[in-house]
Order: sequence, then C-alpha cells, then structure tokens
Amino acid sequence: MAQNVEVDALDSNSNAAISVAEAVRTTLGPKGLDKLLIDQMLNRHVSNDGVTILLSLRTIHPVARMIVEIAERQEELVGDGTTTAVVMAAEMIKEGRRFIREMGVHPTKVVEGIEVAVASACKILEEYAVPIRLEDVALEQVATTALASKLDGRGLSKVVVQSIRAVANEAIYDGKYDFEKCIAVIRKANYEDQLIDGIVLERRRIDPSMPREKLNGKILICKLDLKPVKSDWLKEGSRYSDVLTMEKDRDRRAKEIVDSLLATGAETILIASPEVDEMIENQLIARGVFATHIATDEVEPLARYLGVRPARMPQDLQQPDVTARIGRVYEDETHSLIHLEKSSGKRMVTLIVSGTTKETSLERWRAVLDGLNAAEAALNQRVVPGGGAAELYVEKRLRELQLKGVEQVGVDVVNQALESVMRQLLTNAGYNGLEKVMAAKASPDGYGIDINTGLPADMREKGVLDPVLVKTTALQAAGEITRSVLRIDRNLAAENLDPGAVSDAKR
Repeated sequence: MAQNVEVDALDSNSNAAISVAEAVRTTLGPKGLDKLLIDQMLNRHVSNDGVTILLSLRTIHPVARMIVEIAERQEELVGDGTTTAVVMAAEMIKEGRRFIREMGVHPTKVVEGIEVAVASACKILEEYAVPIRLEDVALEQVATTALASKLDGRGLSKVVVQSIRAVANEAIYDGKYDFEKCIAVIRKANYEDQLIDGIVLERRRIDPSMPREKLNGKILICKLDLKPVKSDWLKEGSRYSDVLTMEKDRDRRAKEIVDSLLATGAETILIASPEVDEMIENQLIARGVFATHIATDEVEPLARYLGVRPARMPQDLQQPDVTARIGRVYEDETHSLIHLEKSSGKRMVTLIVSGTTKETSLERWRAVLDGLNAAEAALNQRVVPGGGAAELYVEKRLRELQLKGVEQVGVDVVNQALESVMRQLLTNAGYNGLEKVMAAKASPDGYGIDINTGLPADMREKGVLDPVLVKTTALQAAGEITRSVLRIDRNLAAENLDPGAVSDAKR
C-alpha cells in the first residue's frame, strides 16, 4: 500500500508539472503560437509571453503552483526565458520519473546527479559565452532574438537598441548596466511609437487653468504634507466665529506654504502628497505655477533625472539643491501626458509604445521590457548561440563527465532537458523536432537549424544570440524544482504550515 501511495504522489506531481508546461511550450521560439486568455469577466487578451500566460492560469495543484513560481522568479531575475525554464523543468521531471519508476533508481541518486549536472552545465555555458560591446551589431541581434516571437518584434528591437545606446553613458551603476534606472517604458493606444529624450508622465496638470508649458524655469519635487483640513474637525454645533477663524487660519497656512515653495524660484512643482488642500491649489493657480501630482514610486527616478533633492521638510526648501533648471515642461492635453525635457541631472529617455488596441499596446509593452532585459543581461554577462545550439554544445560536454555509479542518470536527465529546447523550437516551426535535432548534433559546435530553411546553420553567423544569464538561470530554476518534486514521496494534507506554530507546540 505504501508503494502505491509513493507512486501516486510521484505521478500526480509529475503530471501537474507537465500539464503546466503543455500550456506554454507551443509559444516557444519565433514560430511559436499565441494563447487567448479569457478571465472571469470575459475580458480577453492574446499573448505568447510565458509568464503572462502562466500567471493567468487558475492552478490548484501545489506542484503546478511551484512551476508558476519558478517562471515568476525567472522573470524577476532576468526578465526573459520563462518558457524555457518551464519546458526544461517538465522534461527533467518526466525523465527523472522514468528512471525512478521503470529502472528502480532511488530518487536521491537521481537528485544528486541532477545537482552535479546542472552545476557543470552552467559552468560550461559560462566558459562558452563571449562578451559583446555596446556598439557591436551583436547587441541588435540579441534584441532581435529576444523579440523574434513577439508582435512587431523586429521593429521593436530597433527601438530598444536605440534607447539603450542613447543612455549608455548614464546607465552604469556599480560597474554594470542598469537600464531600468535610465529608460522608462509606457504604453499608449492609438499613438505613434516615440523615443523621448526626457521623462514622460501619464498625468495632467492639477487644474487646466494652470500654464500648459514652462520654458527654462526651475522645478521642485514636493513631498511636504499638503493635505486639507479634515471636515470632521468642524464639529456639528460649532459657533460661526470658530468656523470663520479656522477658515482664516487655513487660508493663512495655505499662503505661507505656497510662499515658501515659490521662494525657491520654482515655476514647476511635482507634488507627491496624495491630497492637496483646495486653498493651496487655488494659490498655485493664482500664482501661475505648473503643478501636477506624482506617485511615490516616481519620486526617485524624477529626482535622479532632475538632479534635485525632494523637499520632505519645510527646512529642505532652504537648500540650494532642492530645485534645478529644466529646459521644457509641457502637457500634451490630447493624450494626457506631461513631458519633462532638457534637465540638468542624469540623462533619461522614455519609450512610448503604441498599439491599435489596449491589448496590442500591452503586448508590445511587455515585448519591449523583454528586449531591454535581454540586452542588459547580454552586456553584463556575455552571450551564447541561440536556437538551442548552446544547449546541444553543453549536452555534448556533459556526456564526457564521469560520475560514480547511478549518479550518471542525473546527467541523462539534464541532457534530455537541454535537448528539449531545440526540439520544441523546431516542432513549433513545423518540423520533425527529433529528426532536425539529430541533424544539428551531426554539425559543428554552435550549429542549430535555420527555422526558415530547415538546414543546419551557424547560429552566431545567423545572428541568433542569447544572454548566457538567461540560460543559466533557467537551467538552475528547472533543476531546483525538479529536485524538489522528485524527492516528494507523499502528498499530505496539513492543518497548519506555520513553523512558529510547530515550535510553540513543542514547548
């Protein structure tokens, strides 16, 4: 009976992981297909982005949720390769189950072999990778490869590289490129794709009576508390004279605040306070100030771009670095956008991504983020041939490992996963995946299959390049989830999973 329970747990967990992978494996590669996502409100969205699809699934099985989590982690760490990670995890789990059930290999031996093989594979990939520079055509090839399966991927890859090169000198932090600090990406339906030298906010002025544009003036970021007097302060039954006194005090306070803000010389004020007293707004309007609300998470990038220190306390307004001069601030009233251009701080650009509908603009926006993440990883961590060619090279090298006894099965499990990448890419392109993989294996190192001709080709010469970080992170994530799943011998219903509660019970 115990043996049946163990087999049931292994089958249940493996099938859950494989079923999740089946939902996204056909999206892999330039010829991958899309999924139509429909939520409970019948909203629909077409996407082939792996993590978007996985996060939209209503997964119930715990292992299925674990698979979704590794895709989410892959997205957080490198922003690309989520589908690859899930496909490799499913292949490892399927092959590991075969060794455990059909060949009687103990799970711990399989797991140990997988751990060694994954570590060795990552080391081989790192040694195989080559660096690229900002001005190399390889950077464009990395972006094109990352976006090959996306909507309008080729056109978007050019814009991605253009934006990267525009801020290259400003994007280095701690010796590495960090484009998130210098490139903002927003989406706007029915709008032309544009690369703006500056920051664009999806906001409007506080009041349309304010000036629509300011040229060569000073700008201030205000985090002071500007919220209005609460209405419940004026208790029911208060005397008219008390109410009048409070209103006069409120008016006086509003004037003092605005006077202190404008004493800095600021003509444009970005207000991070969630609420602003109406009297303060009226004072700003009367004084001809350009003012708009900003979110708390916009304060840091705006301060970096403008080269100012946000005013958090009244005494901060006395400091010289609380304001900076900016060439132009204006509102695009038609599209509800505020442009800040020609600042004296760090250079930043905003990429406005368009689309004929909200759904297409969202998909193109996600594609741009993938391209930026892939390019950043390539510049920081080097590149390897794409199209599954790097995986075949690693598979070949792994076969040279001499592990002890049945631990060798771990290498076989990882090799199956490595081979599955190219096989799935070619299957999605309409070829016999297994047959074409055999042809690629018979070719020199770095060769894959040209998905347009079906013939072996040097992936580097074809310009098909992937960041090595995407490969190693996906491989590590797949190995980690596989080791966890294969070591589970029973699925038990627990009443309390809080470790603190268990510790208290032991006392």
